[in-house]
Amino acid sequence: MKKNIIILERRLFSAFGHERTQIETINEYFKNNSSYVITCKNTSLVKLNLKNKFYLDMPEFLMKAEGRESESYIRKSAHSLEMILRKTKFISNTNLIIPSARTAEISMLAVLFYENKFPENILPIVRILGINYLDDLPKEVLKTFIELVNNRKIKLCTETEELSNKIKNKFNVKFIRTLMFPVSVPLKNITKKSKINKNINIGCLGGPRPSKGTHLIPKLIKSLRLYIHDNNLDVSITFIVQMSKEKKKRTFIFWFKELISRYISRSVRVKIVYGTDGRREFMNLINTIDIFLLPYNQNQYKYSGSGFIIDALILEKPIILSEGIAMKELTNFKNSITFKNPLDFPKKLVKMIKNHKMYSNNAKSGKKYLINKIHNSFKFISE
Repeated sequence: MKKNIIILERRLFSAFGHERTQIETINEYFKNNSSYVITCKNTSLVKLNLKNKFYLDMPEFLMKAEGRESESYIRKSAHSLEMILRKTKFISNTNLIIPSARTAEISMLAVLFYENKFPENILPIVRILGINYLDDLPKEVLKTFIELVNNRKIKLCTETEELSNKIKNKFNVKFIRTLMFPVSVPLKNITKKSKINKNINIGCLGGPRPSKGTHLIPKLIKSLRLYIHDNNLDVSITFIVQMSKEKKKRTFIFWFKELISRYISRSVRVKIVYGTDGRREFMNLINTIDIFLLPYNQNQYKYSGSGFIIDALILEKPIILSEGIAMKELTNFKNSITFKNPLDFPKKLVKMIKNHKMYSNNAKSGKKYLINKIHNSFKFISE
């Protein structure tokens, strides 16, 4: 029997980001907007453009206190969640989906189960995207949560096999699985026939955080320019890099570091973009990418996944990424190349450009595997 679905997503303060697109993809997959969404009071629904039934009864989201929420805030949030869940009046067959749970959401569930206040007719399905969300829990809360998972009161999921295995071994978790959703690119996206252009667009999109290695890109570009110059290569490459309008100093430093190596080779250009105004505009941008660049920090992404790996596979685009990054089950179809450092980067990228058609064709095999994983994930949350 198909179950009713309630989604808890407190981080909907932005009209962009995977928190919003996960709700969109659930709507698209089930071909309706009937899923209930629980979020915080200070969420602006105007920007979200979602037609789900919203409950904005959770306490205001406190960005500066995220991960360090007080016990009183957790209890207040937990009791608000309980009241909302009872308000829905679903008698049975209901799943509460938390697609990107953090310490606050996990703590709220632990409080309600400990106080015997969590509705018996509702099953929580909790997906965490990083091991730090368990590491940062108070010991007693962590113990309670793991017991709930092992007693099948809560279904625990991750986005990557690497994270699932780590959690299983570190915390003695008996039951855990991966749960994978589309991110920015819809599952029904019709991929245009791959063709190699004279100019190759290398895309490094998403928030320019240190963990995503944005600050390393000028070094990669300089190394590539030297390689092209020294080997007299006839190529034309444009790096499309997403930056933040609010972080003007960071953008200026990036631009200056890139500028001082332009004299080496004019074959490598840089185009800075500042985000997009909507999904359609973002799709127009992402469709211009020929190769996805993920120069991510291994410490942060050893177990955590990247939505752009999922996007790249659905688009059937190759990926060049830092060595040691998670989601190997999606990058082992010979649709990707890893690099160790800036000196290793140029020859790996040039190899991918020369064999772009082969890597794109291999991405099709990866896409079939991914689509099967996504279908199984949607089946799991609806049963």
